[in-house]
Order: sequence, then structure tokens, then C-alpha cells
Amino acid sequence: MEPMEVSVTDEEYMMTKAKSFLETDCFRCRSWLLTAKSMFPNNFGIHFECYEIEKNLRCVQRAARCFSCLLEDFPNEAILWKEIENFTPILCMDISCLSEEQTFFREMFSALPLSIQQKLLSVCAERSEDTMEHCRLVLLLLNRFPQSSTELALKLMDTMITAEKHNQCPNVINCYRKILVCDLGPLLVSTSTLNQKNLYKMLTKTTEFYITYAMGGHSIIQNLPDTENYIKTPWEDLFASCERIGKKLSWELRSVLSQSDKRKAWKKVSSFAKKFVIASNNSELSKQLVFCGMILFVRHVFDYNKSLKIENGSEYLLVKAIKGPKVQINKPPLKQAVLSIATKLNESLIGITDDSSEVLDHFKMAFNYWELLTNKEPMCTDYWKLSAQIKVDTFIGQFLNDIEFYQGKYKNLFKAVPVHESIRKSLSLVTLYYCVQEFKKCTEHIFEVVDQIESLSLYGSVSTEIANPPEDREMYYIQIARLPVLQYCVKIMVQILYNQLSNYPSTSDILIGHLLVLSQMVWPEGKAIAEDMYNHIGKLPLFTYPQFPAYITNIDIIEHFMAMFMENDKCVLNVFPCVASSLSPRISTRGAGKGVKEEFRSALKKQVKRWSEPVDETMLLFFKNERESLMKTATLMEKSLTF
Repeated sequence: MEPMEVSVTDEEYMMTKAKSFLETDCFRCRSWLLTAKSMFPNNFGIHFECYEIEKNLRCVQRAARCFSCLLEDFPNEAILWKEIENFTPILCMDISCLSEEQTFFREMFSALPLSIQQKLLSVCAERSEDTMEHCRLVLLLLNRFPQSSTELALKLMDTMITAEKHNQCPNVINCYRKILVCDLGPLLVSTSTLNQKNLYKMLTKTTEFYITYAMGGHSIIQNLPDTENYIKTPWEDLFASCERIGKKLSWELRSVLSQSDKRKAWKKVSSFAKKFVIASNNSELSKQLVFCGMILFVRHVFDYNKSLKIENGSEYLLVKAIKGPKVQINKPPLKQAVLSIATKLNESLIGITDDSSEVLDHFKMAFNYWELLTNKEPMCTDYWKLSAQIKVDTFIGQFLNDIEFYQGKYKNLFKAVPVHESIRKSLSLVTLYYCVQEFKKCTEHIFEVVDQIESLSLYGSVSTEIANPPEDREMYYIQIARLPVLQYCVKIMVQILYNQLSNYPSTSDILIGHLLVLSQMVWPEGKAIAEDMYNHIGKLPLFTYPQFPAYITNIDIIEHFMAMFMENDKCVLNVFPCVASSLSPRISTRGAGKGVKEEFRSALKKQVKRWSEPVDETMLLFFKNERESLMKTATLMEKSLTF
């Protein structure tokens, strides 16, 4: 059978010949292509094949020329637009992530005439059915051709805002808002003549995005490439964006955002408020002040929250300062006294239990802005309106709680105590129940703290601020570490027991003994407590405290008991069970009495050997073993205040 002849057109023949030389002789290949294009100028297949061959040869300039001809001569061919759809997304990708082929497409696009680039981007953006791709292409168009209309930029802004709503993004940290704020925003502000309404819209969107990102602890932004899905310096970017927009709005205060000296920034803001805003009641000046003031306020709250967390894993908690033990606890007032926030911050009322000043500094600065923005018109109304838009209260909860604590609104704070069990939760309840004088519950939570305290890896150190706070101190930040927390709980128990001793002297033995034990934790300030207890003991015919050998390790207390035993024959010290049976109200200096004294002295000498034992271990043992008697005392103390 003879082979069947296959009919081949002239165009197909010439293209086949050109391809046959593709790998061996590119010049002969191009000669055949050039001949084919000359003979068949209206044949799309030949022109597209020319482009394909130059693309495969990675000849950027030649491929760009072929592609330009295709767009001009065959703008409606489906194959051509499929090719365009394949490479236009590459134009929006990070250059560091591109493959060899993708890099070629990007370079070829750049080699196209500018008019074709602009037309191509514009048409591709219109044809794109994917919202994100559409936004990126329009953004690329605006970046490459700043002379593009303001209307196009505003339309893109509205598209992104609409996309954010329609895609039901769970929060403002999403891909649409990120591109709007970080990419389109600077472009809009620098190249377009935006009216005041749109400038404020962009300012609000920008402020909300960066504050939410920084304060909410966000890191990864979903549905973005790895090179774009995070913000490295959110605060600095926020300040720069607001300064750009502020310049367009002719804001005098815009420079305070980048002011490195925080006190100078505050001085300028407060001066501006007094001189212009409060005096003139000008709404535009008020907006300027509220935006700048709120951003600085939230930044200080951010620094404040950060300073509450210590690098070693510990943290600070604001608690009530416990004064000296002789401070009388009176009946709680019918109405809680509240410190007005409208007054300036009284810095002497608040302290810290170690040498760190950062926490106090950040609290004071945040307090200053809070007081300015929320207590004076017209800023107050503007602040609450903007705050609601940006949901600022979501991120400043800890600061607001501490403000209420400063004001003395203790009952409001029970609902703000952490839900999950932790030593922070227990300690918060200790100080709150103490403040509202519910001593039974306060003591119950002290025992919770004691049970949890061994889980603390950080020891910390005892603090004179806790042991003996200044006279005008009302509260201080306590480090949540083993020693300061235990010292604080001890100080509260000392005050409860001291007041109970004053009210019910008939139960004095157990109270005096417990106070002597607890005084060791706040030594040397506890020496005054011990001295007072010695005076009480000296007035008793018999002092019985069999727990003495278990808990008393302080050398000064032991020596004083030796002196009392030797010099005071009016009081019998029944503190060592091993010698208790030999004691009597009158011990002579010879005979049996002499033997008892030797036994007592021997027992004290054994006690002295324990002087180096860690006092915190002794306190933990004391709380564990004496829970029942301490709870009973706290209950009686609370009842005495209700009658």
C-alpha cells in the first residue's frame, strides 16, 4: 500500500522548518520566521510562534517586541490573553521569590513600551475576577504610572474596604487592610489630592490597623506571601503614616509622634491643648489633638503592658500597700471613697517593690494622656468616638483596671480577675478582698497563694517597700516572685492578727506567738513588732506557745527569750514542750529550778543552731500547719467590723 500523502500548508511548512533549526542554528530559525511573517502578516499563529520561540530562547528584548506586535495586531485572540493571564500575577510577586521563567516574564514586561505596559495593566485589572489580583494590578499600575487618575486610586481604596467587609474578615488584620494601609495609603497621600474626608478615612483605617497589629500581638497576616505577611516595625510605620497624612492636613502636632523624648512630646501636646483646643473649642484642632494624643497614649499603654512582663518570665501586679501593723482597721465606709481621675496623678501614692522605674514611668505617661483625653471638652467627645471606631478599649484593659485600682474602685475589679487558676489570680483576690475588708476570703486566698508559691521558679528578694512603705504610699507594683509575694501575704496577716490582738487580748498567747513568727519575714522592720510582743508577754503570768521551736529561727528573738527567761520571774515561758512539765509560776535559782533553767537554756541553744534556715521555708511551713487558727482569727476580725 502506498503511504497516504498529508497536505501541509505553506504556513505550517515554514514554521516546521523554523523549529527544526531552533536548537542548532537560531539565526536560520529566525530567518525562516522573518520570511513567514513577511509572507503571512495577518496570520496570528505565525506571530505567536515567533514570540514562543524567542521566549524559549530567553531573549527578553526580542520577545518583548514580538509580544508588543501581538497586542497591537491581534488584541482579541484568546490564546494571547491566556498567556497574559499566566504571567500578570508574576508582576505582583516579590522579586526574590521568582523562578528563572518568572524572572524572564518580569523582565520582558519591563522591556515593553510604557504605553503598552499601562494599557496591559489597566485591561488585566478590569478583566481579573479575583479581587486580590485586581487590587494588586491596579496598585502596580498606580506605582508605575503615578500620573494615573486620582479617581482610580480612590476606587481602589473603596474596593479594598468593600472586599474586607464582603469576605467577612474576622478582624482588621487581613490581606486587604494590609495592602490598603501599607501599599496604597502612602501612594494615595503622596501623589493624589485627597479631600479632607478621604484623608481622615485613610488616617482612621491606618491607625486602627497598626494599633490592632501591635497591641493584639499579631505576627502572621493570612493569605499573603511570606515576604509580605508581617509588619516589622508597626509603631514606627504608624508614626510615619500619620505624619504624612498630618502634613496634608497641616497639623502642627504631627512631629510629636516621632519625638524621641517622651516628656518633651507630652509637654508639647498638653501645651497645645491648653493654648488652642480648650481655649478656642475648635473641632478641627481637637481632632488633631485626639489623633496624636490617642496614638501616643496607646503606645505608652503598650510600653506599660510590656514592662509589666519581666524578661525572666515574672511579672508585676499592682496591689494595696500594707502599712505598719499598728494601723487600725476600721469599719468599712458605707460608700467606697473614690479618688477622682480628674485630679493630677499623685506620684507619691504609687511605688514599686524593686529598683525598676520603667513600670512607673510608663504608667505615669499613659495616665497623663488618659486624663487629658477623657476629662476635658471638646477632646473627650472626640476621643470616645474615635476610641469606639478603633476599639481601643480592647487593648488597654489592664491599664483601665489599674486606673480603677488607683481610684479605689475595688469592687468593680472582681469581674476583671483572670478566670484561669494562677498565682496572679489568687494574689489579685488577696489584695482586693483586703481592700474591701473581707478578711476571711482574703485569708483563704492567701493560702491559695502559699499552695502555688512553690511553683515560682524566680525567688526575687524581700522589699523594704513591702515591709515598711512610706507614710503616703497607697499602692505599689509587686514582682510575682517567691520572696516578695510571700512577704506581702505575711504583711497582710500581721495586720489582721495585730488588730485582732488589740480587739481581743484574751486570745493573746496564740496571736502573740503567730506575730513573732511572722515578724521574721519582714525583718529588720519586724523588730518593732517583736518588741511590742515582748511587752505583751512581760505583762502575762504565763505565755504558752508550743509552736515556738518549729517556727522561731531569728537569732534576735531567741536571744531575747533567753534574757526574758533569765530576768523576768513574773512570767512563765511555756514555749518548749520538752520542758513544759517542769515549769511553774515561780522558778527558784537553785535546786529543781536550776535544772529547769538548764533545760530551757539547752533548748534555746538547739534553736540557735537553726538560725541559717531559709525564712521563706519556715513561713510556708507555718501557713500550712496553722491554717485553722489563722482562718479563725481572720473570721473573727471580719465579724468585729460588722457590728
